[in-house]
Amino acid sequence: MTGFWFALEDATTENGCLWALPGGHRLGLRSRFVRTPQGERFEVSDPTPFPEKEFIPLEAKKGSLIVLDGYLPHLSRANQSAHSRHAYTLHLIEGAYEYPKNNWLLRPEHNPFRGFN
Repeated sequence: MTGFWFALEDATTENGCLWALPGGHRLGLRSRFVRTPQGERFEVSDPTPFPEKEFIPLEAKKGSLIVLDGYLPHLSRANQSAHSRHAYTLHLIEGAYEYPKNNWLLRPEHNPFRGFN
């Protein structure tokens, strides 16, 4: 999976920019955010905590694009300012892979994935 995060407004540490762990994509998948009948939750395969003190801010100017490897540990913190931080995200997967039916990002049954064939 590859994620594309488009900054529609400036994203700063004050208004909740993304943070990521440098090289964290090499650590392997430790958890997935999944959808269950009871709601969304993390499905943990390795409870070893990430070193959150090593995360760095990914501040971005309006119009910037941040590309994220699907294995990269990342997060956004609370907006501590009076300014919004709107962004647009897009997640892409290789068409040969089956999309997990319990992934937190799901399309409605009446509008399934179509691909680009």
